[in-house]
Amino acid sequence: MQVYNLEFGPHELVAREGDPSTDLYYLKSGRLLICTVHGTEVKAIARIEPGVFIGELSFFDGKHRASHIVTLEKSTLVQIPKHELSNHLPFWFLEVGKGLTKKIRRLDEIINSSNLRKIGSEDQKPLTIEEQRKLYAVITHQHT
Repeated sequence: MQVYNLEFGPHELVAREGDPSTDLYYLKSGRLLICTVHGTEVKAIARIEPGVFIGELSFFDGKHRASHIVTLEKSTLVQIPKHELSNHLPFWFLEVGKGLTKKIRRLDEIINSSNLRKIGSEDQKPLTIEEQRKLYAVITHQHT
């Protein structure tokens, strides 16, 4: 199976919300921020530490990326192309993944439309204005 090691510096865009990529990624080293942008506000969804897979929803259902992924420090990711991995997985596994992904996306819609938010989670710690400014520049390709 062909996989790719990707090296990123701090504050680099790994994936953009709406990207059509269906590849799966594994964070080998470094830290990532999963975030969305509303106007000029950057909202942190999760901070990802090494040993975590990302992009699994798009991998299973083929839909575009639901959020931006930005490196917080020098990071190494392993990119696993969907066509490489899906050839090694049983059909039923892919179907279960699609079903779970559909449920997760639906719950995400409900949470967003209800303005519910997780309380007391480090993953939801708000970004400072300076952090938002820096991340907004990375996401929109502006220089600060």
